[in-house]
Amino acid sequence: MPKVTRKNKDGTTVAYLQLAHNEWDPKVKYAKTKVIDSFGREDEVDRAVLERLAKSISRFLSPDS
Repeated sequence: MPKVTRKNKDGTTVAYLQLAHNEWDPKVKYAKTKVIDSFGREDEVDRAVLERLAKSISRFLSPDS
């Protein structure tokens, strides 16, 4: 999960969490990042929600379970 950071005027750093996917662009011959969803500031995100999302995705990808 990529983390995008920026610096505030007061010098503090804020990080934002995103769900991203790299897609190959044949015209320019390199992968471009496509942001699927942005979860907001890292210090404000509910970790339990992200854990449930990861568990749900894992169940979807593992039909054996």
